[in-house]
Amino acid sequence: MCLATPIKIISKSKNKKSKMLVEGDKEIDISLVPTAKVGDWLLCHADLAVQKISAGQAQEILQLTKKCYHKHK
Repeated sequence: MCLATPIKIISKSKNKKSKMLVEGDKEIDISLVPTAKVGDWLLCHADLAVQKISAGQAQEILQLTKKCYHKHK
């Protein structure tokens, strides 16, 4: 099963047109979401952004993920 997780863009990558930096200085490929900009929330899988989402959607997903993690710990 594949899981896409919410990630917030914190800055643009230098000299890379379709890359953005997210928390932890990790680069993600935004070629599937070309309108993404700093401050946006994206669903990402394997360093590839697949969809732009709202901050509310991101927080909801993160909270559900946290609940699942604690139940299976």
